[in-house]
Amino acid sequence: MPKPLAPIEFLLPFKEMPYLMLTIGSFLFFMGMFLPINYLIVQATAEGMSAHLASYLIPILNALSLFGRVLPGYVGDKVGRYNVMLVLCALTAILDLALWIPATGNAALIVFAAAYGFGSGAFVSMAPALIAQISDVRKIGVRSGAMFAVISIAALVSSPIAGAIVGAEHGSFTGLKVFCGVMQIAGAVFIFFSRTALVGLKLKVKV
Repeated sequence: MPKPLAPIEFLLPFKEMPYLMLTIGSFLFFMGMFLPINYLIVQATAEGMSAHLASYLIPILNALSLFGRVLPGYVGDKVGRYNVMLVLCALTAILDLALWIPATGNAALIVFAAAYGFGSGAFVSMAPALIAQISDVRKIGVRSGAMFAVISIAALVSSPIAGAIVGAEHGSFTGLKVFCGVMQIAGAVFIFFSRTALVGLKLKVKV
């Protein structure tokens, strides 16, 4: 029979700097990750997109998410999972700030949905891979559960916070988009700190 886990075993990983920084970074990234998924259709219809066309935005996002969940993992095995994760986290945040903020027309919103689907899908698949990379194989389950228990809080509270921002701006979505992008940039920074805790500031290292 396997030995039952003591509650303290879920807390011990947070004493390790790479794991702690990865968890904080993932929490912050999660604060923004679901906002386009939850608010894109609402914004699109408010900007004048037909309800029929807007209903395709999330399927488009999810379709590209499939490729985002597969291809980055393959590339990560070649050049380093942390390296791929950081690039895609940064690009996803840039999409929020550079494409989603000014996007008002149908074409721009569709392009954003597709590109964001790829980037967010990459995070979903790469985060567990990073946990496994910095964990003893016998403890991957516990450490994954501990991290996702923490970052699930971000997924729970982010949409109400975003809704409050939209309400405070009298229906404008600009503040929500800025909040989303800033949270994801902050998440990428802390994931970079996790990488730094492993290999220092060496940028040309497979990690």
